[in-house]
Order: sequence, then C-alpha cells, then structure tokens
Amino acid sequence: MEPSEFESPSEGDLHVYGQLEKPERNPKVLFWIAFALFDLVILTPLLITGGAWYVLNQSPADFTEQTIVIEQGTSVQEIAKLLAQQNVVKSELLLLLTLRFGVDSTLIQAGTYKFIEEQSTLEVAEQLVSGEIYHDLVSITFIEGMRAQEYAISASEKLDLVTAQDFIEQTKGLEGQLFPETYFVPDEFTTEQLIKLLTNTHTETMDELLAGASTTLSSEEILILASIVEREANTPESMRTVAGVFMNRISIGMPLQADASIEYVINTPLGELPAGQLAAELRELDSPYNTYLNPGLPPTPIGNPGRVALAAVIDPLESDYFYYITGEDGEFYYAETYNQHLVNIQRHLR
Repeated sequence: MEPSEFESPSEGDLHVYGQLEKPERNPKVLFWIAFALFDLVILTPLLITGGAWYVLNQSPADFTEQTIVIEQGTSVQEIAKLLAQQNVVKSELLLLLTLRFGVDSTLIQAGTYKFIEEQSTLEVAEQLVSGEIYHDLVSITFIEGMRAQEYAISASEKLDLVTAQDFIEQTKGLEGQLFPETYFVPDEFTTEQLIKLLTNTHTETMDELLAGASTTLSSEEILILASIVEREANTPESMRTVAGVFMNRISIGMPLQADASIEYVINTPLGELPAGQLAAELRELDSPYNTYLNPGLPPTPIGNPGRVALAAVIDPLESDYFYYITGEDGEFYYAETYNQHLVNIQRHLR
C-alpha cells in the first residue's frame, strides 16, 4: 500500500510538529530588568533614607552651647523633644529612634548635661548614656509659702545671671506656680531657665496630685486656698484639717477669716505687729485680700504652696469644725461652734 500523505511523523520529528519552539531569552535584557526593579524597590528607598539620616544626623546650623536639666522620671520621648527644642539636635524623631534602638537608654541618669560643641545626633545620644553629668551645680532652696519677690532675692544671691528685677518681671501672674523645692542648677542658669524649671515642677506635681482625685475646686482655686493653708498650718495633719475648716466655711458663705491674707496685704509678718493691732485695725482693711470682710477666696494666691499644702486642699479632712487656733504650745485646737472656739482661746492663748 502506498504511504498516505497524512502519515504520522516519526518520534524524532516531534519537536517540529508536536511542540512550539521556545524563543531564545536575551541574558542582557533580563539583567537590566532585574537591576531596574532592584533600583526601584530597594536601592532608591535606601538612598533616600540614608540621605535623610545623614542630613538629620548633623548638628543644627544654629547650635549654641546649652545646659539641659533632665528631671527624675523624664521619658525618652520627653528627652528627645527637649533636646530638639533647645537645638541640640536637628530631629526629635531621629534622636528618639537612636535612643530606643541605637543605644541603651536605660543608662540615662537624671541630672544636668552640658552640650558645649556641635555634635551629631548619635554623639548626643552617646553622651546621654555615658553618665557624663555636669556636677558643678549651685543649690537654691525656695521655701514653701514664700512669694515670688522673696524667691527673686534668693535666686539673685545664688546665680550670677539672675537679677531680682528680671525674676520679678518674668514671674508676673505666676504667683502660686513657682514650686518650692531645693534645686541643683548650673551656675550659668538664666532667669528664663530657672523660672521654667520651677513652673514645670509645679505642673508635674499638680498633674500627679490631681490624677484620680475628686475635688470641686478649679486649679486656680486650689492654688489660692493652698497658699493660705501653707501659711496658716504647719504639719500635714493640721493642713488637711485647716483645709477642711476652710471648705466648711466656703460651703455656708462664711468668710475664711485667715490672718495670712492680711499679712499678704500689709507685707509685714503678723508677729512683728504691736499687740492688738491686727484685731483692732487691720481686719477692717479695705482690700480684696481681706478675708475677714470678703467671703470666698482672694483674687490670687498669696504665696507659693508646696506639695503638702496642695495635697491637703485637694483632699481635705472632712469634719464639722468651723474654727481653729494655734495654741501657745504650738498645737492646733478646733471647734464646731463659736462658743467652743472662745473656750479654746481662753484655755490656750491666755
């Protein structure tokens, strides 16, 4: 039989008839495609990130020598923000990342740090964890209950760059917000830096005391009443009790009748007045700070209360007392009625 023209191809011919021939690939084209993808996906972002890091890691162009105080309990984020605000570093974020992932931030100690020359962000981070704290510090004590004017004198006597006049001018409206404490600061501390330290400490203390507290008083009312309590009482127990007495008086519209507010008006310690002058003359003084004539709180704090007085006003001792005296023995005596109060006066002041 004649072979058919449609005869099946042999096995050796299958590559011609049974499969499509694959096109040849150009290795050079594949290389450049892979390189372009690598450049787009990996290399370019790396170069951009590296460039940004290099720029932000440099010292700020407007750097000036800085003395930075890091308080106990300051977070790493707060440290990064503080140093960026003071132009010690360019980028708060880069310093924060460096402190969290580039160095052991648990080694940072509370204290005073001096940055006297331009440094990269990494060098600043390394200085913070190195323990190189500036120890040549000046001790300044601000006493509880004292006024800004008295603080001005204390500061000007201790620090060369602080004058009493500047301190008084810059603390107008801040009476009650200058937290009394013993501070250790560099001898080149400025008036602005000192005031910021005092007000920041006050804010931190108030935030801590008010956390979870229940009080009907505003922050300003707390300051005013605490400044009076600071001058009227002298122990944590007496401060809480006296604060409760004042709250009882306020609740019924009774004047506070606080001698400390009179002392604030006349600017003279009551103990230096002639006998009987306070009762005979000064309690009739026409002043919004006269808490014998005017019910409620005076318009502003009369000094700078400390932590104990603030805590006492935020959490006063509840009682039925409306009167109190400090006896000649230094003890406090309380009364619910005016007649009981007169008995206490007779027994403990005569």
